[in-house]
Amino acid sequence: MARFKTYKIDKTPIDSLPEMVTISKKVKGEMFEKKFINIDKAKAWIEFGAATKLIARGAKKVKGELGAIGLISDTAW
Repeated sequence: MARFKTYKIDKTPIDSLPEMVTISKKVKGEMFEKKFINIDKAKAWIEFGAATKLIARGAKKVKGELGAIGLISDTAW
């Protein structure tokens, strides 16, 4: 077992895929598991999720700052 960020990575090889891994994380009391063909693909998926989350959070922050200074408004017509 290895850890990457907040995920546990376990080796779960099968005959056709000897490098297969399973990532797991407890989310809101439920166990989330996902399988990947190798550890590099699993780490790439974890990094992609973290990057997407940061981008979305940053966009929301910028939109709030622009609204605060009056450059954009979210009024519905």
